[in-house]
Amino acid sequence: MLGNVVSLSLLALVAAQEDQVSRFLIVSAPRFAKVSYYRLPDSTAYPLIDSGLRSPQGIAVDHKSKTLYVADPDLDKVLGYKLRVVGDQLETSGEPKVCASKVEARWVAVDGNGNVFFTDELTNVIMKVNAVDIEAGTPRQQVIYDGATVTEVNRPGGIAVDNFHIFWSNKATGTQVGTLVRGDEEPPSAPQASVEQIAKNSNKVYGVCLSQNNIFYTDTQKYLYGVRKGGGMAATISDRLNEPRGCSWDGESTVYVADKKADTIYSFAGNMHRITQADVTKVLDVEDAFGLAFLNSAKRAWSCGALLLALVAALRP
Repeated sequence: MLGNVVSLSLLALVAAQEDQVSRFLIVSAPRFAKVSYYRLPDSTAYPLIDSGLRSPQGIAVDHKSKTLYVADPDLDKVLGYKLRVVGDQLETSGEPKVCASKVEARWVAVDGNGNVFFTDELTNVIMKVNAVDIEAGTPRQQVIYDGATVTEVNRPGGIAVDNFHIFWSNKATGTQVGTLVRGDEEPPSAPQASVEQIAKNSNKVYGVCLSQNNIFYTDTQKYLYGVRKGGGMAATISDRLNEPRGCSWDGESTVYVADKKADTIYSFAGNMHRITQADVTKVLDVEDAFGLAFLNSAKRAWSCGALLLALVAALRP
């Protein structure tokens, strides 16, 4: 009988724990050669990487391996930093690993399997590094879409992935070759066959990010656009920004956008069923904000009410 009471009490104690989620918004600032983070909804900036970089721009988080990838065109590298959560703080662990070198990468993305993708505007290519090679410490960068053979690669900019497709922006003649383009993560032997222009409303676009069903992308000045993943009519989300650059979805309902010239990060509801103008709200003051990435980190914790219930259950005869 006592054994049953103890077992039930232990079950009650386990059930009394609740998930607490820390929400970290990570931000790159090229002019200051640093990467910082914010533990939302707190508006306090904390340093994450403040040495070893020259001009960090696009950033992406691999949630599976807890790795932050940073594209630094002045270093000609894509670097990977292991992340760890200590209490309610975020920090890097150990020295960064070189994921790609001799590339002028400004934007980077990572899929759910840990494969890393980036664009090289100078050589006009979309590149990939397989997760298994990164894990083995022998990263091998490969061109998967080349502007020499694929018309829809024309000075590629921002990039995003969803485990099936790659989405990239073009920074030249987008109204002709595609402002926003979709291709397969694993392209066929003739890569052109998997490529589709899904928006042609702007000549020069920077950041690209995904929500559950939508894609958002930023123009040179003022404009933030959106379109459905499957394509359709692109719409203006906002025309009141200054120099919008990176954007990132929190995995739930909110998309964050960095405005470099305004030194501001804005947010809006990203899971809209119909792409239309949205209320874009100022969230943070961040000088030279450029790249954005989001990390949710859950931990088990006790709530007062749950702990009281657990104690009552443990003492019950």
